[in-house]
Amino acid sequence: MRGRLESNVQGLKSKVQGEEKPRFLPTRLEFRGRHASHRTAADLLSAAVTELAGHGIADPRLDAEVLLAHALRTDRVGLYTRLNEPLLPGQMEAFRGLLHRRVRREPLPYITGVREFWSLEFKVDLRVLIPRPETEVVVETALRLLSQAASRKSPAAILDVGTGSGCIAIALAKELPQTEIWATDVSADALVVASENAWHHGVAERIRFRQGDLFAPVIGKEDGFALIVANPPYIARPELTALQPEVRDWEPSAALDGGPDGLDFYRRLLREGPAYLCPGGGLVMEIGHRQGTAVLHLAQEQRDLSDCRCVSDYAGRERVIIACRVSTRVN
Repeated sequence: MRGRLESNVQGLKSKVQGEEKPRFLPTRLEFRGRHASHRTAADLLSAAVTELAGHGIADPRLDAEVLLAHALRTDRVGLYTRLNEPLLPGQMEAFRGLLHRRVRREPLPYITGVREFWSLEFKVDLRVLIPRPETEVVVETALRLLSQAASRKSPAAILDVGTGSGCIAIALAKELPQTEIWATDVSADALVVASENAWHHGVAERIRFRQGDLFAPVIGKEDGFALIVANPPYIARPELTALQPEVRDWEPSAALDGGPDGLDFYRRLLREGPAYLCPGGGLVMEIGHRQGTAVLHLAQEQRDLSDCRCVSDYAGRERVIIACRVSTRVN
């Protein structure tokens, strides 16, 4: 699977760099009654909306605007100030190439190369899972727990397990300038992206990126962590084929596959995590739809954990599980 993903990355890079020109889309993008040199941004936008809608894109207008703005090297506000301007042939060709990728159901953030999270812009590509807005609840919960901790006056160490693009670790680093942060991932490719994002946001020198499976990279660390955060793979394996094409066919399967019931990584995090927490330290994990009861039960089975509870997102869905290490180790 990794080889196929790397192959896709190279293929997309070659298209972007011009080594392989993208094929033109179907003739629905042809314009009637207007000479090519007079085709405006508005013309192209209207045709693109129709094209995307015909291929089942959920929000064709938004996607068309983002792609056209990207082709014109502006933002959506800038696009609307240029709707009546004719496009240059190179701009039209660039837009057609972007639109072709979206018709193939490639996710919009992979096409533009960026995704916003915590009001910060993150680089994303096929090597990492695309950050979701609901994952911000992990950051909010982590900050709230730290603010309530008795040891909040002294710098606390945080571990982000399965960091991916680095969005959680970097958001926390921006909010907690005195805090030492570690971030692990089994994928070396993902850590390259995370490191680039950390440098972009000026926090690379405060985050220790380590490659390895879950807690393996921090074995031997003398002091425990005040907080461990994670957004692990949680899709049940039988459900992977039913995911939207943008997710199923493009995002890294290793970042999605949570095992037969979607709970494999929670079992490991809850079983192994307490050994890496300071007494009273907290474990904060994002969960999938309707997994709250099952993961909460797993947490409550661990003798080293207490104060286990679930936090909902702004849509009212169970989104995060909190579990704290007991102050005294239970034998």
